[in-house]
Amino acid sequence: MNLHKTVWTEALTMPDFAAEGCKNQDSLKKLVSLAEGYEKRVREEGELTKDQLRTRYVGKVDPKKHIEQVGQDLIEDNIVAVSRQMIDKEASVPSLHNQDVNQIDGRHAGQANGGGMEVDEEEL
Repeated sequence: MNLHKTVWTEALTMPDFAAEGCKNQDSLKKLVSLAEGYEKRVREEGELTKDQLRTRYVGKVDPKKHIEQVGQDLIEDNIVAVSRQMIDKEASVPSLHNQDVNQIDGRHAGQANGGGMEVDEEEL
């Protein structure tokens, strides 16, 4: 039996917007602190000798690598959140089964839910 297997629709559930907002805010604060640390490190590198540079940052957090990782995670999380929102919006639109399939208010059925694009014809 697959009692502990995750269902594929679990990834489509909408998380709480307040929790996502707090998570984004925390990530941005971490990103700012890492950027400040990186700026400080770059300034110090100009003042230190080569021998001092070799041992100065041994065992310390490299802000440049962490900036890249935190930024990448933040971008990925927001892309997934926007995709979920778009899927949820499309899934919640009522179906058009009871209306005329060929035309709805003068538009084609494919364009009824924003599926089409209005194009201005150029005058020759």
